[in-house]
Amino acid sequence: MRARTAIIAGAGRLPATLARALPEALICAPAGIAPEGLSVAQPFHFERLVPFLRDLGNRGIETVVMAGAIERPSLDPALFDRDTAQLVPDLLRAIQSGDDGALRWVIGLMEEFDLRVEGVPQIAPDLLIAEGPATARAPSADEAADAARGAEILAALAPVDVGQGCVICAGQAIGLETLYGTDAMLADVANHRPERAPHKGGTFVKRAKAGQDLRVDLPTIGPATIEAAAQAGLTAIALQQGHVIVLDRDAVLARADAAGIALWGMA
Repeated sequence: MRARTAIIAGAGRLPATLARALPEALICAPAGIAPEGLSVAQPFHFERLVPFLRDLGNRGIETVVMAGAIERPSLDPALFDRDTAQLVPDLLRAIQSGDDGALRWVIGLMEEFDLRVEGVPQIAPDLLIAEGPATARAPSADEAADAARGAEILAALAPVDVGQGCVICAGQAIGLETLYGTDAMLADVANHRPERAPHKGGTFVKRAKAGQDLRVDLPTIGPATIEAAAQAGLTAIALQQGHVIVLDRDAVLARADAAGIALWGMA
């Protein structure tokens, strides 16, 4: 079964990490995307999605893994084939409904072509954060309280598909992740912290959206996330256990320990 797997790779390091677990996988990527550390064997255009999915079936592909960041595509009418063009109204409605809606539509289309979609929980479950402290320092009571407050805020925002992360300090939200992602949120917090006390402390909370399909678009952190959190003056990172990917775990934990940041998996 693993020899009949295709990885649809986006940007970032996750596709290459999964490719190491699936050495025989066919590496595919949307045109214009160069996954870090991977050679793309089969590029494709979203405007020709139907022929691409047919080709996967003709190659004997049975399972598809989607990994890495893929921005919402700008569609070129001149590139559409007849079959994919007929799907445009549904595709546009899915894109306009938000990331989750678009991904569900793509998954549904793949399943119509008898392709099974799997994700990190099936392929590489060790990448997911486990429950409990992962760093040398466990969270303080205040940091844990901020994490709980952040979970409440993200649960409230999930129905409107805003983002997967927030920053809480002393019970107040000082950063909310939007379309621009975690790095932009943490940079914004770092930029504004001198303007208002408290200038240091707080918890970065990262969780999957309620009801999210865990096969795709799982929240992900890596060593750069720790650096950004430290620059923002944060002292804790709370990740939803079993729902957040930690890339380069040894480096992540080493940098967190060096910065005095408590990192843990929370329910």
